[in-house]
Amino acid sequence: MVEDQPLCRLGVRMSLADTDLPCELVGEAETVEQAVSFLKAHGDALDLILLDYVLPDGTGSDVISAARQHCPKAKIVVLSGEAGGAVVKQLMDSGINGFMSKNVKPEELSLVLGSVMQGADYVGEGNMLIERSVKADMDHLNALTRREMEIITLCANGMSAKQIADELCISTHTVENHKDNIFKKIGVKSNSELILYAFRVGLIS
Repeated sequence: MVEDQPLCRLGVRMSLADTDLPCELVGEAETVEQAVSFLKAHGDALDLILLDYVLPDGTGSDVISAARQHCPKAKIVVLSGEAGGAVVKQLMDSGINGFMSKNVKPEELSLVLGSVMQGADYVGEGNMLIERSVKADMDHLNALTRREMEIITLCANGMSAKQIADELCISTHTVENHKDNIFKKIGVKSNSELILYAFRVGLIS
């Protein structure tokens, strides 16, 4: 299990312990670095990886890449509260075996893991919700100008308004005006929400 939130890891452990699913949790990691280290050492002993998407030092995609190298036969299920429709579609296209929201019920968790181990892929929110989310993300992206997408990417990478202005050779006032327009178009109210949006639509990874 790769998950940086202790309470979530505890919830998964308790959920698995309360089911009759024949499984053993053989390791836990809180970061991409810890996960990759574990995969290198114990990848041949793994049948399934339960993976959060947003991690302190990267994303689930980094862990998936390492898993393909060190335990290519292991099933991969992403359990995330942050990934939006576009990212979910990208993950499914990359060959993961399942995706679930962190709102999943304990009984559904065991059913999904059991189903995945029997060879079925699973998208917990249902294809309709993912398609709806992808459409909303694409509608927002289509409403943005190329300059606005540049500013979102730079802002999400930690640059201040002045740094962005210097990078793009425009004034700080112009950057702030662009950000105001971006916030209105995509429906966010803060830089932190803007960063999450950038993650959801795949502008940053």
